[in-house]
Amino acid sequence: MRKPFRSSMFALVALVMAASFALAGCGGGSNSSSSGNGKDSGGNSAATNSSQESAPKRERITLKVELFDRNNTPAGEPPITDNFMTQYIQKSFGDPNNIDVEFVTVPRAEEVDKLNVLMASGSAPDIVFTYSKPTVQNYVKSGGLTDLGPLIDQYGPNLKKVLEPSLPYGVFEGKQYVIPALRVIQAQSTTFIRKDWLDQLNLPLPQTTEEFVNAMRAFKEKDPGKTGGKVIPYSYIDVFHMMPLVNSFWKWDEITDRDLYAVPRWLQPGSKDGYRLLNQMYNEGLIDPDFALSDDFSQAFAQQVVNSIAGAGTPNTNEPVYNGYYANLKANNPDAVLEAIDPFSTPDGKHPKPVYEPIGAYIMVPKTSKNAEAAVKYLNWMADPSNILVLQNGEEGVSYEMSEDGLPLLLNTPEAQNLLYNYYDYCIILNGKYISTEDPNKNIAANAFDPDFKDFTVKSIQVGTNDGYTLPRVDIAVDAEIKYAKILEDFEKEMLAKIVTAKPDQFDKVYDQKVEEYMAMGGKAVMEGKQAAYDEFYKK
Repeated sequence: MRKPFRSSMFALVALVMAASFALAGCGGGSNSSSSGNGKDSGGNSAATNSSQESAPKRERITLKVELFDRNNTPAGEPPITDNFMTQYIQKSFGDPNNIDVEFVTVPRAEEVDKLNVLMASGSAPDIVFTYSKPTVQNYVKSGGLTDLGPLIDQYGPNLKKVLEPSLPYGVFEGKQYVIPALRVIQAQSTTFIRKDWLDQLNLPLPQTTEEFVNAMRAFKEKDPGKTGGKVIPYSYIDVFHMMPLVNSFWKWDEITDRDLYAVPRWLQPGSKDGYRLLNQMYNEGLIDPDFALSDDFSQAFAQQVVNSIAGAGTPNTNEPVYNGYYANLKANNPDAVLEAIDPFSTPDGKHPKPVYEPIGAYIMVPKTSKNAEAAVKYLNWMADPSNILVLQNGEEGVSYEMSEDGLPLLLNTPEAQNLLYNYYDYCIILNGKYISTEDPNKNIAANAFDPDFKDFTVKSIQVGTNDGYTLPRVDIAVDAEIKYAKILEDFEKEMLAKIVTAKPDQFDKVYDQKVEEYMAMGGKAVMEGKQAAYDEFYKK
């Protein structure tokens, strides 16, 4: 009998705590599985490298790799397909192995739709990736992916070492169809507030949901940021980032692991009251009135923060630092202070919130690819710590310096920011900064890469994982989820908009109607399919 895996929502993640203490104290291509730089790292010997690189090279090939286009290239900088990172990859991996590495851009906000078109037409790059598990399961079911297990055994020693925690999540139907990126930081989202505004109003940091709402009312009424009535007390409103608030209303003693896995968020006991609060806040003018108009990956919240209009938000953990808008806020207003808080609380004082599994993007090689071997060798080269250092930190002396503890410290210069604005899209095997396979504390500490915001980063990780939970793991594909996942995800955006903006006296009617529509358009089939999959996976 399998035992359900569900991380406790009532304890701090030990790894993050260890990280805080640490911070306080502080291959190859078609003919080689090495990094091509002669260094003995990641399980490859220099002698082996020399031997392999002296062997006759095969005919030159082109390895095509998917690359997210986030439409965020700084003005005057080179295109994302021909910059420092791509040139390093070509010089250090491609040229020594007689491979041209070509990056194929896919809009981040449309990645699933675009990838589905590429896969269906047989024109997908040799290496593709997505964050959508139902999309992966669909490709597995349709026979569209290459079994990478034998190739990893032969050419992936670095991958096995670095991705040891995440690789099991890439096994479907008994085969390694996916190489899941390792998520170094499992915190998903963290709430931030303008502490300098609270200080002006002599208000403490909110510790409960009620205190948070009262602080938002004070921001609205007193306008401590002197916005001239433009203040948006609470912003970044979407389904994903509202889960900590909604979770504080869930009746956790009534929710089983099976329910947590299978029942839609809209039907969990207590959810309706959470969304009712959001509706109330909207009607009081406490949240962004235009939230429903923002596209996925919109920069609206970042602009609101930089312009001192937003008083609080719940973005991705540490996003204000790694996307640079906290630094830009400080440049505009040196007295501004963002503080990480954990305000959304249950009646018994817990702060449940979803956290990530130890996996990031699902990396795959389509069945149509003729370069699966080169693809695995490229990812194995990427997993060499010396290459990770460059792909995540750029050029020493230009974008980073090494600390006495052996950690890369990013330089706070325009050159550094312009070089690294999208580094994470090149080192696709990792989500989060990574330094060592032996010392996980260094990996966590490395994510506080900006010395100006080290304490802020540590706290954002701590509160972002406090009382965190993950869904039970079930690896059985659910046909209904494959069929309806994208439709339901898109509909949820409409649901949130209609529910939150409804007139207070219409809230119950609108909520019930939208949930009924959701269930009728596939939600019920997905729930029943997931219930059956859970029962089969954990059968006695």
